[in-house]
Amino acid sequence: MEAIANLSLLRGMIGKPHAGLLPLRGHSNVQGIGTIGVKPVLSKQVFDAMEQQLGIALPTTPGMDTLACLTRAHEGGIDAALIMGGNLYEATPDSQWAAQAMDRIACKVFLTTTLNRGHVHGLDNSEAIILPVTARDEEWQSTTQESMFNYVRLSDGGINRLDNVKPEVEILCELARRLIPASRFDFEEFKKHDTIRKAIARIVPGMAALEDIGIAKQEFHVQQRLLHRPTFKTATGKARFTTHDWRAHEHSNQQYPFQLMSVRSEGQFNSIIYEESDSYRGASHRWVVFIGRDDLARLAIVPGQKVTLRSGVGAMRELEVHEFDLPAGNLMAYYPEANVLTGRATDPRSKTPAFKPG
Repeated sequence: MEAIANLSLLRGMIGKPHAGLLPLRGHSNVQGIGTIGVKPVLSKQVFDAMEQQLGIALPTTPGMDTLACLTRAHEGGIDAALIMGGNLYEATPDSQWAAQAMDRIACKVFLTTTLNRGHVHGLDNSEAIILPVTARDEEWQSTTQESMFNYVRLSDGGINRLDNVKPEVEILCELARRLIPASRFDFEEFKKHDTIRKAIARIVPGMAALEDIGIAKQEFHVQQRLLHRPTFKTATGKARFTTHDWRAHEHSNQQYPFQLMSVRSEGQFNSIIYEESDSYRGASHRWVVFIGRDDLARLAIVPGQKVTLRSGVGAMRELEVHEFDLPAGNLMAYYPEANVLTGRATDPRSKTPAFKPG
């Protein structure tokens, strides 16, 4: 993304109407959660506004990202965990290690819309409580989402499909009310989505219009995202180019000479697989490895042959070989199955593991 931004700056595309950058960053909830401050490092502006608006003092000691939490769990340092927002087990690299880490958390409470493999792995010596929650189209109250074009839109409450589910905020606020009875914070009030939106509007820059969206029902564009003039939020008012030493990323492991890319299929949503076949790549099932023509010839392997794929952390056996248009030295397999091969190295800035996330 930074390289694309550099090129756009060189071409004068940023800072004029109807031009600029449009990063397609996955699902709307992923983009929106970043907007309201859920990042590896919370901005000081949001941190200070949160303390002021909510009348609380937040801890300033460094926290832990997802993989750091699992590392602590693997070391036996987490007794209980509240897990929400997806399939943690299959959204984690090094599957065998991930299962061990989960199993070393004595009690896990899941807030989930759909049962997944994360609810049954890592339970040999521990327990799990699964609380079903409403999906977005089942919410009792109106909700908002941010589109990929930086618009925030309101959705009315959803359908009443099941009678044994509750919204996440309902459960979270009730747990907080019971666990912290002496708190000056009114958790009961924060069961209301309007209350949450008002707090976000007053804390997060560019989100002021969220405060009354439940009444106005008007979508809005997140402020300060459109640049019609080439003036940037830097000390000089000018843009900064970003460079990287790509030589640090050269692959030179003689024991494991291939680089693996893991991908999702056409019939897959995040880590949930709805169809075994993949119309994008012509595969009838998912237990396959895609190899380029040059590597097939060099290794004397033919499509349809069964092979074992090994890495420094795991192995996938009896994979069916498929030919695919890949550069020499590169392989491709499906996520999350290939997580068993993926190590736990992370990018130091984003804290993202080196694999295809959910």
